[in-house]
Amino acid sequence: MRICTFNVNSIRSRLEIVQNLLKEHDIDVMCMQEIKVENDKFPKIDEEYECVIHGQKRLNGVATCSRLPIDDYKRGFEGEKEEARFVYTLIDDIHLINVYVPLGDNYSERFEYKMFFYEKLFEFLQKFDLEKDNVVLCGDMNVAYSDLDVWDPEIWEGEVTFLPEEKAMINRLLNMGFVDIIREFHPDEKVYTFYDYRGAKVYKNEGLRLDYFLLSKPAAKRVSSLEILTSVRRKRKPTPSDHVPVIIEL
Repeated sequence: MRICTFNVNSIRSRLEIVQNLLKEHDIDVMCMQEIKVENDKFPKIDEEYECVIHGQKRLNGVATCSRLPIDDYKRGFEGEKEEARFVYTLIDDIHLINVYVPLGDNYSERFEYKMFFYEKLFEFLQKFDLEKDNVVLCGDMNVAYSDLDVWDPEIWEGEVTFLPEEKAMINRLLNMGFVDIIREFHPDEKVYTFYDYRGAKVYKNEGLRLDYFLLSKPAAKRVSSLEILTSVRRKRKPTPSDHVPVIIEL
């Protein structure tokens, strides 16, 4: 099973890119964040794929599209506060959780909302046995966990996505038993999944790692490959998302 996570920054603007990814990289399941469209206006990405869409007008929104049967699903959970940010699907024996965590602003109401979202996510995850169940948590977590996840830690010190409270949320997930697959494949390497549009950051390799695949131990053992498709972000046409698609193969 090949699973891709990708913050598309508007599915209608990035439809061609998504369709190319599906074909060129043989993707079975596409987890998208920030689709920025209501459910009934979500475009058809391919006849083969069934989609669970949890959309919102102009903002947020997540969708999971699969060419494998979806046996169960859940749109939204308590942590959203009326913002579309969560989709759960059961595909084969994989419990797949696709999230778009709030960005937050430094110690503001939006920051408190981000912390609330994480707390409710922890509550949802309690239903799984991470020693036995195949759980895949993926998406835009809006946290750069370590110095390896930012192009210049000194510049980012004290900034949102790199605050101690945010890093603690990822640390809690790891302590629960999740495995950070990107770090399994790149333990000591700076790899990024987000490049700001401003300042030609992608060409300077000045990025952040905000997107994750966090897997329970049984699922992590099944991962045979990981691809971080920075080349998709570097292309000028079609206009790319500011995020990079990431693919794992189970």
